[in-house]
Amino acid sequence: MNGLLSQFALFAGLTADELAGIAAACEPAATYAKGEVIYRSEAFRHAIGLIIAGSVTVQRQALMMNRLHAGDMFGAAAVFDESDTYVTKITAEEPTQVIFLPQETLSALLLRYPKMAENYIRFLSGRIRFLNRKLAVLTTGSAENRLYQYLLAHTDESGNVTLPRSMVELAHTLNIGRSSLYRSLDALLEAGVLEREGRCYRLVK
Repeated sequence: MNGLLSQFALFAGLTADELAGIAAACEPAATYAKGEVIYRSEAFRHAIGLIIAGSVTVQRQALMMNRLHAGDMFGAAAVFDESDTYVTKITAEEPTQVIFLPQETLSALLLRYPKMAENYIRFLSGRIRFLNRKLAVLTTGSAENRLYQYLLAHTDESGNVTLPRSMVELAHTLNIGRSSLYRSLDALLEAGVLEREGRCYRLVK
């Protein structure tokens, strides 16, 4: 279990003994089949979900917001919130295993391990930056939205995506002009949700 927990930024910098203490407080992993809904508007837990295997998609209505893999977390919007509804739909993209940290457990661990509390604050800060960047994309224009959704659907576990060799082909796939495609790429790069190195692109989570 220690090895599984060490892949999460939430537990960065903790000792083996501290990880063992956290592992002892964790619930057994829950398993979900491909296509199974984990969280939806009125069926969710006030808990952080730690993905230890598999991957999930995060959607709001028909819009795919993100794709999460092993080592990623979800549920921050619900864990300390009193609301009886959840903001997104989280679906297993393949057979997936999740360890849940309910609110009471997470609160106790954050009090016991200050480094973990610092990591959690850093995680929340990162989510705020991500959502601000995503808002910039979603309010820019439909071409950027289409390109972002395409990139999101073609990323690997590290967020890397390889575009087709022909930009004309990609523009045709997205049903936009080539000049609009290049403007959209520039907009995503400027918004900070996309990084480029040569022909290699990486979506920033």
